[in-house]
Amino acid sequence: MPTGLEEELFEAAVLALKDSISTAPKQIRRTRLRSLLAKFGFKTRTVDRLQHLTNAFTEVGILTLPTLSDCDRDDWVALSVIRPITAPEPEPNPLDAWFDEIAKKEFATEKEVEIRFIVPLLERLGYTEDDRADGFPIEIIVGSKRTVTEADFVLFDGRNRSMDNALLIIEAKRTTKRVKDHVSQARSYAMFMGTPYYMVTNGDDIMVFRYQSPLEADRQVFSGQRKTLRESFQELFGIIGRPHAAAENIERRKRRV
Repeated sequence: MPTGLEEELFEAAVLALKDSISTAPKQIRRTRLRSLLAKFGFKTRTVDRLQHLTNAFTEVGILTLPTLSDCDRDDWVALSVIRPITAPEPEPNPLDAWFDEIAKKEFATEKEVEIRFIVPLLERLGYTEDDRADGFPIEIIVGSKRTVTEADFVLFDGRNRSMDNALLIIEAKRTTKRVKDHVSQARSYAMFMGTPYYMVTNGDDIMVFRYQSPLEADRQVFSGQRKTLRESFQELFGIIGRPHAAAENIERRKRRV
């Protein structure tokens, strides 16, 4: 191990840091890299020490934004914790009467699509109110200008609203609009938030994409309709159901380390 705290003290410091993040009011802490290094007995910034810290943090579920390797000594680092999935994985219920009820509904506005279709759908996908952020502000870059827009829904892994904790973007449209015309809008939100998946729906048609990278074409992973959702829900749940989206997000963050 690079020069620093002894192994037992090092592991104890990592766990203590995780506990302090978990009990923080917003479940996130910010510190300068130099202070973080000093906490673990490192006086200087080296590649080996940053990698050692990164590996230790990843093992216990601590996320850093930006990654430590991208930080200089005086840069600020945001630390958050992945919420472990300890509850039994919810099972799709093919007997749920909601599928029959929702197939018969008509939506006059985009807001009705959001409230009467998307919100109950998210509940069946395993998301809670703590996970859901409605009208979430996202800062994007258009040309050379920064602007703030709103995603209809961003789903997080719990109450922590850091980018590393974002799982899914959902863009809602009224039924008179074509879903495929608004895929690029949802993709731009996913790109700036770094979510594994994004979904676009007009209340009738549903399209889900797996976000790849700014330079790669995204992969469409689901296409379905509200009226036949009972038949395709198991497939949808296996892609963006909360346990699956959270697990995919953890793997993506590990690959970025």
